[in-house]
Amino acid sequence: MIIDTDLSLYWDDATAVGMANVLQQRGKVEILGVMSDIRSTVAVAAIDAIDTAYGHSRIPVGAVSDSRANTVPAGYSAQLIRRLPHAVGSSADAPGAVSLYRRVLTGQPDHSVTIVAIGAYTNLAGLLRSKPGQGSPLDGRALIATKVRDLVIEDGLFPGGAPVPLTNSRYDVASARAVVTGAQWPTPIAWVDGSTGINTKVGGMLCSATPHDNPMRIVFDALFGCGPPTDGDWDGPTILYAIGGRQGLFSESGQGGSAVMNAQGGLSWETDSRRHHDVYVHVVDQEDLNHRIDELLAAR
Repeated sequence: MIIDTDLSLYWDDATAVGMANVLQQRGKVEILGVMSDIRSTVAVAAIDAIDTAYGHSRIPVGAVSDSRANTVPAGYSAQLIRRLPHAVGSSADAPGAVSLYRRVLTGQPDHSVTIVAIGAYTNLAGLLRSKPGQGSPLDGRALIATKVRDLVIEDGLFPGGAPVPLTNSRYDVASARAVVTGAQWPTPIAWVDGSTGINTKVGGMLCSATPHDNPMRIVFDALFGCGPPTDGDWDGPTILYAIGGRQGLFSESGQGGSAVMNAQGGLSWETDSRRHHDVYVHVVDQEDLNHRIDELLAAR
């Protein structure tokens, strides 16, 4: 798995990276890399701090292009890098995300990698248009077609959609369009849509049940002051789906259709499509989903 995240501000990105690390400890997944897709100098350091806290300091992290512009506030990332060990200090210490994607994918068996996109589409679009290099003679689209099994995206509100971008596509509409429009992306796409996180309120036991240096507790405290969670969790369910499919928690719909984007960047579902293997994902067992996420957040 490769995770592409806008971690720094939102609760659900931190939970997704933390849960993936716990599941790697349990042998359920191998995290090949974590890519930052926001223009922040310290997001990569926060990602590295989370990975290191779970004993996975060797997971490579990649920085989005122009991350030194530093246009995104540090948010809870500042707390993580102040309180936890990390080797990556800033985006200056991390390779570019597209270059890292190419190097990581080149070394993997064919059709073996799941990319989990829980932020902006900037890196995905950059990978699509990348030229041969970093160990592979293939261009970006051919490299994806050869090495990637599927792409799991947290975005949209299907099937009806919305007239304007609601979630991750709004951060970089041009890049989202490059990934969504036409037949550019060459693997199946599963969309874990915006209905998934509304009732996924998790983490409320972290401050009473985990040590002070638990990275999920640090983030929860920074965002919610150790009170009840006031935001849902969209990216945690996305990680669980990406690793285990339905698991009794999710439904898959829309087979034979695909996501489409209007002129304003809003996503909806087209029922008749040239893409025959895409689906959108909804929650079918909210109580069990919340329980499973809470258990993973408290683990270390």
